[in-house]
Amino acid sequence: MSDVAEIGQFRAPAEPGERALSPREIRFVNALSVGRSPSEAANEIGLSDRSGRRWRKKPEIIEAIRARLSENIAVGRSILASGMAKAATGLVEMASGAAEADAARVSACRAVTEGAVKLCELADLQQQLAEIQQQLATVPGNQARRF
Repeated sequence: MSDVAEIGQFRAPAEPGERALSPREIRFVNALSVGRSPSEAANEIGLSDRSGRRWRKKPEIIEAIRARLSENIAVGRSILASGMAKAATGLVEMASGAAEADAARVSACRAVTEGAVKLCELADLQQQLAEIQQQLATVPGNQARRF
């Protein structure tokens, strides 16, 4: 189950013992997820720099950031995948002479196709890692770490 209901909207915990993030913690996670430092994120929600660094180390905050970043990757992958066919068609048309090949258009088409491929590969690797972690967790006596 996804840790986010919509982009940026974290769900209530479904697992027993999980703690829901407070609205303030969610704002902190959102700020970190868009590239702000712990200090900047803390200042944005009215925390001290020290508290921001401490919050950044909380397991539930780390997990929420991980979930938010995974959701961002999934959205980016969907956007790039939807544009990949058009970009690939554009590259083929420019290569065959059917369309004018200006440097900016070639560069944009290449970036879209390469980005989509890389994000799909990343998603596949994430899925494989999750499956391996699940398999390791079922081995008796194994204390599999979650990466």
